[in-house]
Amino acid sequence: MKTLKAMVWGRGPVVAAVIALSLQSGAALARTADLYDAPKVLSVSATPLEATQTRDRIVAGGQALGWAVAREEPGLVELSFDKQGKHQVTVAVRYDQTGYKIDYVTSFNLNYEELGGVRKIHPNYNRWVLNLIKRIGPI
Repeated sequence: MKTLKAMVWGRGPVVAAVIALSLQSGAALARTADLYDAPKVLSVSATPLEATQTRDRIVAGGQALGWAVAREEPGLVELSFDKQGKHQVTVAVRYDQTGYKIDYVTSFNLNYEELGGVRKIHPNYNRWVLNLIKRIGPI
């Protein structure tokens, strides 16, 4: 039985290209998941926090995990996360007295795409957002 190397060299560079593309496309498919659309995190406090307190908790929670404020306005903080200069993502955190909600805005190098109405992205995005929610906690 021939080894893979013998088969590739015996058949030429075309076989090598087909093998390389099939391995690459399989890896790319394995590196996407349905984008996690986080539900609104509701306030559990008997006395609602003021808007500035809520904003401060969101910003502090994000900064503790390496997120930075990219933009803000009343009721909205956009946070950006940069993983070693290779992967970037920006989320919008909308908040009010009843809680906050995190929504995807944009990303770079995270394989984001929409297929048949289903948004796909690298699984790390989902992990990063879940960690952000855990860190901010209920307000």
